[in-house]
Amino acid sequence: MRNKRLDVLRCVAVVTVLLHHSGISPFFTRAGWTGVDLFFVLSGFLISGLLFSEYKKRHAISLKRFFIRRGLKIYPAFYIFLLLTGIAAQLVFHTHPTLAQYLHELFFLMDYKQGIWDHTWTLAVEEQFYIFLPIFLLIILRFSDKRENPFRVIPFAALAIALFCVISRAASIYIGPPNFQVAYIAFHNRADSLFFGVLVGYLYHFRSPILENLMRSTRNCVAIAVVSAMLLSFAYFYDRDSKVFATVGYSLIYLGFTGILLLSLYVHGLFAGKLARLIELVGSAAAFVGVYSYSIYLWHGPVDAWLPGLMRRTLGFPTGKSGRFVVYFLGSLGIGVLMSKLVEYPILRLRDRIFPDSNIVPVAAQVGIRNDC
Repeated sequence: MRNKRLDVLRCVAVVTVLLHHSGISPFFTRAGWTGVDLFFVLSGFLISGLLFSEYKKRHAISLKRFFIRRGLKIYPAFYIFLLLTGIAAQLVFHTHPTLAQYLHELFFLMDYKQGIWDHTWTLAVEEQFYIFLPIFLLIILRFSDKRENPFRVIPFAALAIALFCVISRAASIYIGPPNFQVAYIAFHNRADSLFFGVLVGYLYHFRSPILENLMRSTRNCVAIAVVSAMLLSFAYFYDRDSKVFATVGYSLIYLGFTGILLLSLYVHGLFAGKLARLIELVGSAAAFVGVYSYSIYLWHGPVDAWLPGLMRRTLGFPTGKSGRFVVYFLGSLGIGVLMSKLVEYPILRLRDRIFPDSNIVPVAAQVGIRNDC
C-alpha cells in the first residue's frame, strides 16, 4: 500500500534535519535545513492526493472525514510528546516553559508565536495548510462546472501563491528592519512550498499524460536531475539570512525538490545486478526510517537537548563531539521509532477501524501513493 520511494524521501528529509541540528558536518549545518522544504513538498503532494483520490471516487470531498483522519494522525502523537516533555522539563531538567508557550504549541501557532521547541514551527505550517487546502478545493468545486476535472485552476493558483509568497517574504525583508525569521517560518511566507506539491498532485491525478510524456524522455529526466541539483545547491552557496535568498531562495529550493519528487515517481530501473540489490537493501532501510519520520522528527528536539547530557552525567559517555552525535542521532531514531510504535500507529489502526478510508483505498492502491495515511 505504500510507495517505498516516497518513504525514502521522508527518510532523506528527516535525516537531513537531524544532521543539520547536530552540527557534526559543515555541509549539513549550512544546508540541512532544506529537509523541512522536502517535507513540505511531500506533504502537499500526499495530502492533496488523498483529497483528489476521494473526489475521483465520490465526486465530493468530505471535510469532516478529512479533518478527523488528519487530527488522529497529527494530534495524539504531538500532544503526548508535549505532555511527556513537559513533565520531564519540570521534574528532571528543571526548566519552566510559560503557559503562553504551551498554548502556542497546543493551537499550532508556533510559526507566529514562540513555542517551547524550536523545531515544531514546521508542524504549525503544515497544520494551517491542512485547514487551508480542503477549504480551498471545496471553493473551487463550488464554482466549477467541470465534473471530471474541476481543479483546472490549480496551476494558476500555484503560480499566484508562489508570487504572493515572494512578495510577502520581500516585505518581511525590505520593509522596516529585515525579519529573516518571519520570512523563514511564517505560513503566509512558506505556503508556496506545500502548494507546489499540490500542483504535482493535481497533474499526477488529473493530467497524468503531461507528466508521463515529460518523464518518458531520458534527456528530460537528466535535465530535471541537473537543474534540481543546481537549484538545491543555492542553499549551500548562499546564506539563508541574506536578503536575496530570503526573498527568492526558498522558491528555488522547493522547485528543486519538486524535480526530485518527479524523478522519484517516474524513474525506475537505473541499476541492475548486484548494484541493484545493494541499492534495494539501502532503500529498504531508508524506507523503514521514513515510515516513522513524523515521530522521529518530533522527538529529535528533546533528544538533542537532553539525552547526551543525561547520559554523560550518569554513564560518563559521551565525552566528545563524535560521541555526542552518535547518542543524539541513534537516540532520535530509536526513541522516534519506539514512540511511533507506542502511540502513532496504534492510534492510526484505531482510526482506520472507526473511520475507515473506504473512499480512498481503491484509488490510492492503484496509483501506489498511500504514504500519508
